[in-house]
Amino acid sequence: MGNVLPFVAMLMLTCVDMAVLTIVKEAMNDGMSSFVYVVYHNTLGTFILLPLFIIHIIRKLDRPPLTLRILFRLFVLGLTGLLHL
Repeated sequence: MGNVLPFVAMLMLTCVDMAVLTIVKEAMNDGMSSFVYVVYHNTLGTFILLPLFIIHIIRKLDRPPLTLRILFRLFVLGLTGLLHL
C-alpha cells in the first residue's frame, strides 16, 4: 500500500489541476479578467501557505545553516527548472 500512495496522490492532484483549469477557462470565457484571476490565485495561495509557515516557525526545528553553496544550487535549480543537479 505504501508504494501505491504516491501514485494515487499524483493522480488525484492531476485530476484536481484539470478541474481547476476547466473552471478557470470557463470563468475567463464568461468575462473574468486575467488580472482578477491572478489576484485570487495569489490570495488563496497565501491563505493556504501562511499558516503552515507560521507553524513551521513556531516549532523552531534545528536547521542547517543556509550557506552560499546552497543558495547557488537553489538559484541554478530555479534557473534550469530541473529536479536533480
